[in-house]
Amino acid sequence: MSEYNPPRGMRDIIGEDAELYEYLFEEFKSTARRHGFEPIITPTLEYFSLFEAKSGEEIKKSMYVFEDKAGRRVALRPEVTASVIRAYLRQLRARPKPIRLYYVAQCFRYEEPQHARYREFWQGGLEVIGDPDVNGDLAAATTASSFLEEIGVKHYYEVGNVAIYRAFMSAMGLSEEVQDHILHLIDKDRINEALSELKNLVGDKTEIIERLVSTEDLDKVESLVNEYKDFLGEKYERVIQEQSRLRDFITILRELGFNAKYQPKLVRGLAYYTGLIFEYKLENAPGAPSIGGGGRYDGLTMVYNGPFEYSTGLALGIDRIALALSGRELPRTYRKIAILVIGNAPLVIGYKILDRIVKTNRGVTGFVLKTKSLPKSLEYAGKIGVDYTVIIGEREYREGVVALKDMKTGEQVKLSIDELINRFSQ
Repeated sequence: MSEYNPPRGMRDIIGEDAELYEYLFEEFKSTARRHGFEPIITPTLEYFSLFEAKSGEEIKKSMYVFEDKAGRRVALRPEVTASVIRAYLRQLRARPKPIRLYYVAQCFRYEEPQHARYREFWQGGLEVIGDPDVNGDLAAATTASSFLEEIGVKHYYEVGNVAIYRAFMSAMGLSEEVQDHILHLIDKDRINEALSELKNLVGDKTEIIERLVSTEDLDKVESLVNEYKDFLGEKYERVIQEQSRLRDFITILRELGFNAKYQPKLVRGLAYYTGLIFEYKLENAPGAPSIGGGGRYDGLTMVYNGPFEYSTGLALGIDRIALALSGRELPRTYRKIAILVIGNAPLVIGYKILDRIVKTNRGVTGFVLKTKSLPKSLEYAGKIGVDYTVIIGEREYREGVVALKDMKTGEQVKLSIDELINRFSQ
């Protein structure tokens, strides 16, 4: 190991991989904007207390936490939602609601690196603040699906609802901290461990959770809720509302052509989720980790001493999506040109031509290359995927023309500079 290499779990992203990531960033931002979301950029470094308040058992343990030079306890963000809520409370509360925000951001968790999991990773996120209706959940969910469809990632939904579990556990007298822990165990598929701990706490009442976690038919879940109506007491109406949201969400997704199914074991690892939750799974990849997910976090504003606000959102794992697309040829939305200035032809003419081309056509990318050897420069241009070369030697410069070579067909023509500019302005 060299101290000049990236720390474990961190990476240099270069070449085709970097192109893929840039493509995903741009497509995610473009899709979010087209669906009515606007950008937000929050700090990479926050006070540790922001995440300590309500991030969840696992994330608290995996945060990069340290003291800055003033002795303040700070952390590299492990996720972005808490930062968005902090920014909302500080600067956005007076704005008309709902507020729809998107971000692309690096996050950090000190976890054991493994396939498709890094300590520094990228998320594309969507947040909707101030919409109590299932419409807010659908706005975020379908926007993310549009992005995945746009880039050719076939996916389906697994959907759950933590409010149902929390209502039953609250009726059992369990504190929020204990609930968080039990949900954490279920999220990690440590079902037997979760049930064993519950049995020590509430005895035979554990049967309710055991039945909930093993019932995949929504109709049967609703029958189960009705069976325990008296046990739930005043929480019964809330559970019925959450059941209705769950069913509406799945039904509408299916009517829109998406594959969505109820998954009782889905509870997700963040402690701030309050109701509907969902994950995106790759089709034809059984057992693969999710490529993203989200859900309701109503009232997270109150954790930070703000008023109650309805909130929902999601984050997609850009790294896992990039891995799913690895090896695919990216769609080219631009033409790549190289302007070759040969011998004693003045270098400035190359930059003048490039400036005119890129200003008249945003679908062109290019660069100027000063060279003494045309064959070597053409070979270089071919290796890096240049579509056209613009050749300017001393004779071309004196005559006020250029040679334009199509690198795919080999065809070469002489053009005036204005003709060249017009060619790339089309």
